[in-house]
Amino acid sequence: MAPALAARRSRRELLVGILTLVASALTPYLCAGADPQWQSIDEIKAAAVAATRASINKPDASVEAAAIDERLRLVACTGPLDAQVEREVRNGQGTVAIACTGTAPWRLFVRVRVVEQVSVVVARHALAAGAVLAAEDLETHTQASTSLPLDYLSDPAQAIGLTVRRTVPAGTLLAGAALESPELIERGALVTLVAGSGSVRVKSEGVALEGARLKGRIRVKTTSGRIVEGVVEASGEVKVGT
Repeated sequence: MAPALAARRSRRELLVGILTLVASALTPYLCAGADPQWQSIDEIKAAAVAATRASINKPDASVEAAAIDERLRLVACTGPLDAQVEREVRNGQGTVAIACTGTAPWRLFVRVRVVEQVSVVVARHALAAGAVLAAEDLETHTQASTSLPLDYLSDPAQAIGLTVRRTVPAGTLLAGAALESPELIERGALVTLVAGSGSVRVKSEGVALEGARLKGRIRVKTTSGRIVEGVVEASGEVKVGT
């Protein structure tokens, strides 16, 4: 073998050996959390989960922190991590603020997910639009809390007496947006107007100029011909002056 070729091969083998040695030395520090100068991602997640559990007080619920980029590098906190619920859990989702108040302070927002089995109200059978709900129209099921609407009903009592806005197939989960109070006053009906409060209440009569539901506003023509506006109460009376 020519001396020049042998020299080049020797230098190449030496370089490969050096690079192999360096790579071996760096491997432990390329793994997330291996370098003690960086905050452990697992500790951040654990702090977020603990804060969430303390806020919801539901030991049977499953709580997990959303994935955090493993490449994230935050200086290791010299003291305990401070975890505060930033956005309370609603519909299974929340946010926890994790902060370090040590010599190199930082703050990170971590999304958390809570899954629990909850009771939901569903239609026992098909319901026609405008149907007034009774106890026999409803039943409860248990299901995971994920993907539920914010206004889902958990107790049949919340729906009894309300009407459905549109046709509802059997087994459909009932939510507040799909229900409304029944019409208590029809257009042209004779209604009682109530003014004042407490022991001083003045009553008079009038004719409804439109239909209205519980707590809805309605215009009424008084016996004197004046048009007033009030709010429909559960008794069917119209409270004016509010």
